[in-house]
Amino acid sequence: MGPIIATEKLLERITAAKENFLQSPLKYLPAWLNADQLTIIRILCIFPIIFFLLEKKPLTAFWFFIFGAFLDLIDGPLARLRKNETEFGKFLDPFADKVLAGTTLLIIFVIQGPLFFPPFLFWLIIVLDFILTFLGLMGKVMSAQTGFKRRLGANLWGKWKFFLQTIGICLLLLGKPFLSQWFLWPSVILAIASIIGHLTFKNPEPL
Repeated sequence: MGPIIATEKLLERITAAKENFLQSPLKYLPAWLNADQLTIIRILCIFPIIFFLLEKKPLTAFWFFIFGAFLDLIDGPLARLRKNETEFGKFLDPFADKVLAGTTLLIIFVIQGPLFFPPFLFWLIIVLDFILTFLGLMGKVMSAQTGFKRRLGANLWGKWKFFLQTIGICLLLLGKPFLSQWFLWPSVILAIASIIGHLTFKNPEPL
């Protein structure tokens, strides 16, 4: 467990540094715009992405995908900055990640075919994301009923998994399928780490 915990701590420090960096610019966003709205916009980005992919305009789809990924970067920090995190947002955020990445990957795979992107890798990513969605829901129920919490930073691993998926999908949209696999395969490893995090619980530590 030593290397896993050490890696988790490193990712936590990087995530904290990113959060601190975003604190100042996020203060200038209008007060009426909240994190849940940004998450919903992120989900809606999938419609122009699908449209432009079907229209054979992957570069335009790329910019909508980048916009959706950018919203993922700032919605969580914005909620914490304004201290208005909601249960709806906590549920919607990982769902939005999977809709944005999974649907985009599916359309690319359907349009380009298995010669462009390995079917095994595609189905592995989809199945792992499905498992993560299921375990995320079950984990909330178990935590509420038993008072236990996840031992590893399941959501942290999942966030970094999405980060690598984002880079890989961007490369696919730019017509670089071989290079994309350098990021998508590591994202599979992080997905497995996140699954372990969802399955591993411990007693809450005293305050």
